[in-house]
This record gives sequence, structure tokens and C-alpha cells, in this order.
Amino acid sequence: MDSDRSAMHTRLSLLVRVRDAADGDAWKMFSNIYRPLVYQFVRKRGLQSADADDLTQEVMEQVARSIRTFQYDPERGRFRDWLYRITRRQLSRYFKGRALRAGEIVPAEPWDVEDVHPDTTWIEQFNARVLEVALENTRVHFEPATWRAFEMTWIENRASAEAATELAMPVPTVYKAKSRVLKRLQEEVHSMVDDLTWLDEVTA
Repeated sequence: MDSDRSAMHTRLSLLVRVRDAADGDAWKMFSNIYRPLVYQFVRKRGLQSADADDLTQEVMEQVARSIRTFQYDPERGRFRDWLYRITRRQLSRYFKGRALRAGEIVPAEPWDVEDVHPDTTWIEQFNARVLEVALENTRVHFEPATWRAFEMTWIENRASAEAATELAMPVPTVYKAKSRVLKRLQEEVHSMVDDLTWLDEVTA
């Protein structure tokens, strides 16, 4: 049931594919991953559902315009930092606009600071969302027993011997199953974020 490895290695990363305006499938995948992340983040900043929907759409439209020239540069930050800055700018405009409409003083919080680093909440939500999608994409490529061995030892953090006993398989087979699934999971993460340093966090 494992897919052909060569296809994985030659597949263009999503962040490369999405730069092509004609690649509708890539944008659909990109939106499926990151739209819920942005929506959840802005909702936690006090926006009502309708406002959060509108702001999320504005963020995605800005991303669509800007992604064509995005280049991953470790010295300037990761993709998640870039997406965070775009989201913050839209939040800044939202709060400023709301304050002006209400005749209030524009909030002092520097939402539009360009070089701000992502806060802990954003990093946690970003990592969780990418991992969630990567796990979904990975699971379909493995037999149930292989996936369960990985799930027990990596996700549930149970001992390999315990998993081997419960699954009625040799311990080395459990180790091999975990290794194979983790390798595929890393490839899935890399295909989405194009940032190898992220793999240390997601598979630690």
C-alpha cells in the first residue's frame, strides 16, 4: 500500500506549486491547510465569526498576490513567519478601521510591526495544523497494522514492546513501521512548508 517513493521525491513542494496561478489544485490544497489556521487565530483575537471570515479571505487574497515572489530564506525567517506578518497586517487594518468607525483612539498595540516574531500561540497553531494535515495525508499510504504501530509508539508514546505484544508482531517490525511512517510524515511536512528546520519540531 506504500506509494512509490520516487514520486514523493520528484513532487514539487506546495509552496513552489502555488506560485503558479494556473495550478488550481495547488491553491485548493494550500487554502485547505492554511485558511482554518488564519481563521482560528483571528477568532482568538476577539473577532466575530463573520468578521473573521472576511479578514481570513483578505489574508488569503494577499497571500495569493504575494506568494508569487516568496522565497524561503532562513536568515529572514520561515514561511510561517511570512504568513504571520501578513495576518498581523490585516489585523492591524481591521482594528484601526473599527476604532475609526467608532470614533475611538486607534489601538496602541503594534499589530503592523514588520519584523515582529510570531507569538507562541501562532507557532503552536501553525505546527498543529500542518501536523494534522500531514498525518491525514500520510495515513492513507499505509496498511492499518503499520499505521497502528506508528500511532501507538509515536503519537501515544507507548513502548515498542507493548505495541508489539498488542499487535502480535515482532518488536523489530514495530520499529520498522514507525521509521517508515515517520519518513513519509517528514516528506509530507516538507512538501507543505518547504522548511526542513520545521521537521525537528514536528518529529522530535
